[in-house]
Parts: sequence; C-alpha cells; structure tokens
Amino acid sequence: MRLKRTALTIGAAAAALVVGLQSPAMASDSYHVMNTGDAFGGGIFDYSGEAYFTEHGDILKICDTDADGYAVKMYVSLDDAYGATRYSFTRGGEGNCATHRASEGGAYNLPENRYIGFLFCRYKDGHESECRAYRFYNDY
Repeated sequence: MRLKRTALTIGAAAAALVVGLQSPAMASDSYHVMNTGDAFGGGIFDYSGEAYFTEHGDILKICDTDADGYAVKMYVSLDDAYGATRYSFTRGGEGNCATHRASEGGAYNLPENRYIGFLFCRYKDGHESECRAYRFYNDY
C-alpha cells in the first residue's frame, strides 16, 4: 500500500512538472524580444535599446538601455518592417521605457492572423541609425 501511494505521489509530481514546463513554452510563441544595433560594435549583448512584443493584447514596450545620448525609436507596420507605418514612438534616457497596447484602440489594435513588421532604431536629432528589422505573425 505504501509503495502504491509513493508511486502515485511521484506520478502526480511528474505530471505537474510537465504541465508547468509547457506553459512558458506556449507563451514564448506569442512573446518576442527585439533590440537595436549599436554603433560601437560592443558585441551581441551590447545594444542601445530593447523591445518586447506580446501578441496577447498587442502590447509593445520599448526601452532605452544605454546612456549614449541616443533615444530608441520603433516603427510598427503591417506585413513587414518596411511597409507603411501604422504607428511609431520614441523613448530616450537610459532606463526609460514606453508602452502601447491594443486597449488604446486605433492604430495600436493590430490585426490578427497577419504579419506585423517592426523597425527598431537608435534615434538622435531626427535621424535613425543602426536599425534592425523584425517580423512576427500575430495570431493571438
């Protein structure tokens, strides 16, 4: 009886672990991380800004991550990063972030079952530099 109870406990714990591990993997399909380039070429982890797009709620957050005198600017387009701009926004100052989401309505409510393009750049004095293009299928 004791062996049976131990086996059931181990089985339940293993099942809970599998279920618990699947949730982040599923969530990662709808969560995307982006970054700008960096003029100084400091390596793969050295960039001026980070952005996070969550398909559920069309939440887009951009952050300036470097005290380099540049802001970061994000362009959001339909289909690809170089299409007609649906909206754009800028944030400057290391550690400062800005967020837009579908609940704001209008251009921020992105269409489902369509590719969304992102062009994420360093920005200073009205000019973009070190841009990186991204494209994700918005199916949530």
